[in-house]
Amino acid sequence: MKQKIINVEQSEYWNEKSGPKWVKNENALNERLSILTDEFFSRVKIKASDKVLDIGCGGGDTTFRVSKLLADAGHVVGADISKTLLDHAKSKFSDIDTMTFVHCDAQNYSFDENYFDKVISRFGVMFFESPLEAFKNIYCSLKTSGSLNFVCWTNMMENEFIIEGMDIITKYTQKVLPEVTNDPGPFAFSEPEYIKEVLESAGFKNISVDKVYTFISTKDSTEKDAELLMGIGPRARILSEENLSSEKIAMIKNEIIKLCEQRQSGKEITYKACLNYVSANK
Repeated sequence: MKQKIINVEQSEYWNEKSGPKWVKNENALNERLSILTDEFFSRVKIKASDKVLDIGCGGGDTTFRVSKLLADAGHVVGADISKTLLDHAKSKFSDIDTMTFVHCDAQNYSFDENYFDKVISRFGVMFFESPLEAFKNIYCSLKTSGSLNFVCWTNMMENEFIIEGMDIITKYTQKVLPEVTNDPGPFAFSEPEYIKEVLESAGFKNISVDKVYTFISTKDSTEKDAELLMGIGPRARILSEENLSSEKIAMIKNEIIKLCEQRQSGKEITYKACLNYVSANK
């Protein structure tokens, strides 16, 4: 494999999925995504001898989870555009023979052709500058019998974790949620027909997009949950652009804490979520 190093800071992906921000919130986000991740792995059905590519592996938790399912003949490559995230992954998961990490853009990286049994991604394929080019490249890396599996968000309004608190932020900033398009971003693959169009054009067959309604939950305190809500997604972008006073930020946080309290039952805070689980074959 020939590595192509890219300028992460100039990438649209970096704007949407900041490396330092993910590292800071990694444990909290992985906890919230655990139900979704368990469902994803139950669908992928990784075999002990598989060669696996994990696109957008971030801090490496999904890559590590794959490695635990492999025997000596298997191998998993975690690929991400963020050097910050990969350095973090390597610091956590070193000396594992069945796992390696590659700093690259999967859209144009020279993966070995006909090498992987499975290509997987948890929220990592929605940021490609050219999705068709990216999936053609991924297609070439798969064996003839290989499969592609990824999970991505559906419509933003169906995912409470993403939009909760926006009404409060709008009240203080007069800014509203951005329009969702097929441009690179968290919701680029929210529409099943667009997913199928891209994958078919890239050469994939037996394409399935399974829309699943589920939940995101956390045992964090309401204060910690409010801090996370304000620190990720469109809410964080709007707040960072507005340069609000510390007093207004505190007022927003207090109101969002109250929303979190309303969602809390026992020790858990829960949000409705909706995902596309996508599978395809070469």
